[in-house]
Amino acid sequence: MESSVTTAVPNNTVQQNVRGMKGWLKLLGIVQIVAGILQALTLFGIIWAWLPIWMGVILNGAGNKAQEYAEKGDPQALAEFTGKLKLYFIISGIMMIVSLVAVALSLIVISVLAVLGIISLPTLFDSLNR
Repeated sequence: MESSVTTAVPNNTVQQNVRGMKGWLKLLGIVQIVAGILQALTLFGIIWAWLPIWMGVILNGAGNKAQEYAEKGDPQALAEFTGKLKLYFIISGIMMIVSLVAVALSLIVISVLAVLGIISLPTLFDSLNR
């Protein structure tokens, strides 16, 4: 249940927080773009190298909007900044879910193969003893 009491946050506090984020967002964006480019150089990584590149572009765009809001105090820039962060976190969350499902499936496959290997050991030993 939401409280009906609101507290006013000074606009300069929001601008200072956003100003402090812009450099980190741009740094992380560049790192993700470089990581995506390096992934694209591998045979297997080329399949999804576009994803970290796209996420890096989103972070760089968020950094640019953060800078615009910090300098001008434009509410539209703040809305675009938070929109880009929302998109980044949605993509990141979906990637996390997909990764967890892939790990779970991999563990199941490995477990089944291990059990099948253990079950077939007596047959293997019998064939070696003949």
